[in-house]
Amino acid sequence: MRFHRSAFAIIPASLTLGLILTAQAMAGEAQKAAEPKSDWAFKLGAGLMVAPTYEGSKNYHVEPMPVAEVSWRETVFLNPKDGLKVVLTPFKDTGLSVSGGIGYWRGRKESADKDNDDALRGLGNLSGNAVARLGIDYRYNAMSAGLVVARDLGGDRDGTTITLKGGYKIYQSDKIRVGADLSTTWADDNYMQSLFGITAIQSARSPKHYAAYDAAAGIKDVKVGLNAGYAFTPAIELFARTEYGRLLSDAADSPIVKNQGSENQFSGGLGLTYRF
Repeated sequence: MRFHRSAFAIIPASLTLGLILTAQAMAGEAQKAAEPKSDWAFKLGAGLMVAPTYEGSKNYHVEPMPVAEVSWRETVFLNPKDGLKVVLTPFKDTGLSVSGGIGYWRGRKESADKDNDDALRGLGNLSGNAVARLGIDYRYNAMSAGLVVARDLGGDRDGTTITLKGGYKIYQSDKIRVGADLSTTWADDNYMQSLFGITAIQSARSPKHYAAYDAAAGIKDVKVGLNAGYAFTPAIELFARTEYGRLLSDAADSPIVKNQGSENQFSGGLGLTYRF
């Protein structure tokens, strides 16, 4: 009898304690939901990527891929990839946005592929420079399309490009996201000649003895990419990206591509990010 009396005494006590803990949890969630959302968001992470040693190379190298982004009200973004970028939505609920920003191109070293060959030796270094970008994007359900105009601000490349791009969300859930994208880029004379042309002086200095080559404006490449992510928690995500690009027109016919490199360009990366 003592056992049964103790059991009947414990049951209501347990129910009472459970109700108290549930009420406290609900109160905590309500308080958290009531807290105003911060205007600022941060993302930190790191990864590794595999990419050609220079645009048009047949050799690849592995390099670190730091991830660091600060954003304000999902309007102003600062990160290593895009630099400073401002995104505006002039018409609400239309999927249309316009953007502008300034990034940086790291330039190209003639010793970029020194561990594999001397394809660029004698061509000289190309200095890095700021790049101004203007873009327009439109999103409708799982699809997106856009256009980006980029202009070098000084530097040896000193060119302009126009990129058309499209994207599609293949799958999206609370944990997993998978998407694909397609793009093509037109480049002007300065851009093409800087990266793919060979002057008479460069021809004489190169150990490969390239013939002089003039690279004219045209469609530089077409690219297709696949990206994926897995969220361990709402804040921590594992991400991956792979991309295939095909150099076209005068870029593909350049001696540093046709003779010493490859018009087929692959890249990929894997990393981990933390949002807060």
